[in-house]
Amino acid sequence: MRTLVTFALPIAAIAALSACNTVPEVPPAPVVVEVEPIQTCAPVSSLQRVVVPAETKIMYAITMIDNPPYDPIERKEKQVRIVKPAEILYVDTEGKQVLDICEDVEIGATGPGVGETIPADDG
Repeated sequence: MRTLVTFALPIAAIAALSACNTVPEVPPAPVVVEVEPIQTCAPVSSLQRVVVPAETKIMYAITMIDNPPYDPIERKEKQVRIVKPAEILYVDTEGKQVLDICEDVEIGATGPGVGETIPADDG
């Protein structure tokens, strides 16, 4: 039993002394690297504006009114309906579409929407 106390006492003393002598580790200061801002957007002056025309479909509306004892009154009207609206795009010198433009410009669908009618050119 005496040998157990002889070994345990110095080990406990060393553990107690070493616990008191610990110094908190100071984290290294963060490294700040200043980088020049990089322009990721494209200026409008370097792009070409492309207007894709609307896709249309010609339809005819026929109205018939009974008119006894005479022939019925019939009216046929030509209508041009929008199937896909016109679209505004911007392309670069390689012909690729550019979406990230520095200035605030109109991009995408424009004009009458799908299903709307536009005046028919009866010429």
